[in-house]
Amino acid sequence: MAHAKNVKRIIPEINKNIYFPSVFCILLLILCIFTIQANANDVVEIGEVNTPHGAVILIADGLSSCYIYPEYTPYAIDGTILEKADVPGILEISNNNCRILDVKVPQTFTEGGHSVLATGYSKSDAALTGSSGTTFYDVAHNYDYMTFAIMEKGDSYGFCSKQNVVIHDVDNSINEPEMVIETNFLSETTKKISFDIVDVMQSQSGGLQEQLDQYPEGSIERYNEYNIWAIKTGIDIIEYMKMEHPEQNYILTINVGAVDCAGHYKKNSGYIECIEGIDNASYTLYETCQEHNLAFIFTGDHGMAFPENDSKGGHQSDKYSKMTESQKVPLIIAANDVDNGIIDEKIGQEDIAPTILELLNIPGKLRLADGRAISLKDYVNLEVNVQNEGEITLSRNNSILFRGKITENTAFLGLEPDVEYDLEFVLTSDNSITYENSFIMNSDYILDIPTSEQGSKSDKSYQNSRYIVGGVLIGTVNLTGLLLIRRVLKEE
Repeated sequence: MAHAKNVKRIIPEINKNIYFPSVFCILLLILCIFTIQANANDVVEIGEVNTPHGAVILIADGLSSCYIYPEYTPYAIDGTILEKADVPGILEISNNNCRILDVKVPQTFTEGGHSVLATGYSKSDAALTGSSGTTFYDVAHNYDYMTFAIMEKGDSYGFCSKQNVVIHDVDNSINEPEMVIETNFLSETTKKISFDIVDVMQSQSGGLQEQLDQYPEGSIERYNEYNIWAIKTGIDIIEYMKMEHPEQNYILTINVGAVDCAGHYKKNSGYIECIEGIDNASYTLYETCQEHNLAFIFTGDHGMAFPENDSKGGHQSDKYSKMTESQKVPLIIAANDVDNGIIDEKIGQEDIAPTILELLNIPGKLRLADGRAISLKDYVNLEVNVQNEGEITLSRNNSILFRGKITENTAFLGLEPDVEYDLEFVLTSDNSITYENSFIMNSDYILDIPTSEQGSKSDKSYQNSRYIVGGVLIGTVNLTGLLLIRRVLKEE
């Protein structure tokens, strides 16, 4: 196999490949180690739901919606109208599914964009992404999801640390990429699947250099091959999981990096060609997701602006970052229980992470998120967090929806929104200790049952869930957690 020397495998013991370059980040790692992690959650379906088997997130690095959405016209900084991309495949996906028209990024650079995508926090960075419980990947792990990633760019240590298996180009080089495969969170239940995915990734990356060398260095064909390789590798992982591990839920993240590179080095004409170069492969990936009951999310981490026609672009410095072309990214969602159509309202990139959880019917908490889930479904979900065994009764209009004993955090799926629910929890070890609550949900909702040491409590509350801080860190908040909170507050 040609150029296999460029493929490296890093398979440490549990979490040993998570590293942080500062004292602050080391303290965050201590928080991850000493915070007790919640067990996998139980799921109860109250109403009819059609939960996808997982999700595939395709991030086209540097792709602005201004160059592909029919409603937009891209402009250069000097006011010149720029060429748009011809992407019939991507437009067909959007026409047959849900497209969000106006999505704006709070940070117009790669690490920031990926950090916001993962955490739902508009000021996130790699350190915050790497800390405990901050990403939708963390929440998904609590529901026994595995997470895989193919990252040509956006491979910060924080982002990579949340993947069970990740392959990423440590050189970010289209000429001589150096693909490194890393594994995290190895347990007896995930180890075999993780190593199987390592083998799939290694098999695909072993021939990457040979595929690239078919084309001259710097050619747009080489850029396109680099992108297509990542998407094809993702398709191979999907097919392998269906064949060998059909019951395992997972989230696959794919970053194609050459669109961004083309904007920087190939002028706006090369940028457009590179966008067009991923069109067919993106459509094939979408079709594969449809066949395997996987949600498909297509987006970008930031956009790209150009000073004038026939010029090289940028997105991070002041002259570029203020441009609409740098700030707007596409968001196309194909998922079960999501209606087709265009959502014409202002959405922040920070809203994507909580939306992904709702697409997968995971009503978990993103610890730092200031984003809100986009309302895409006609039902809501409830997560009840418990620390002691007890009997729970969930009712609506004096009609019991569920009654039974629970011993772990439990998600109730398929509830009708905007109606009042009543919940009662009776502690098994002491039935004199009860917890009662009434609430109205208009989006996914998290309810914490107090511990037995907190005693009996009855609470009548009518709360909009967007103002609820759902869930708590299990255990005592230690010094590291306080430092994290202090850092976040200083950024406000």
